[in-house]
Amino acid sequence: MEGYVRIRGGVGFEGGNQFEENVFRKIGSGVDTCFWTDRWLGKVPLCVRYRRLFELVGDRGISEVDMRELGWGDEGEGWRWRRRLWVWEEGMVRECTLLLSNLHL
Repeated sequence: MEGYVRIRGGVGFEGGNQFEENVFRKIGSGVDTCFWTDRWLGKVPLCVRYRRLFELVGDRGISEVDMRELGWGDEGEGWRWRRRLWVWEEGMVRECTLLLSNLHL
């Protein structure tokens, strides 16, 4: 089996899954990219990076394009929560909006 490359499903060299760490999603139009659960912005999905916000968000399946069109700025309509946020959670939203404001699609 010379020349055969096996994709390892187990732990990679640095403690992670080698396949998942090296596959990224190309956004394209954003219609098929889930804002929260797809890895389209950085090495981890936003649902992992901002786990607390993901627990509180009203629409966990919103697409990237829908979120962008509704507005993901500080006062954007894309941010719909199941309850009013605590001050420290609002800080996480500001951090996330800053990350998104520096994004060029």
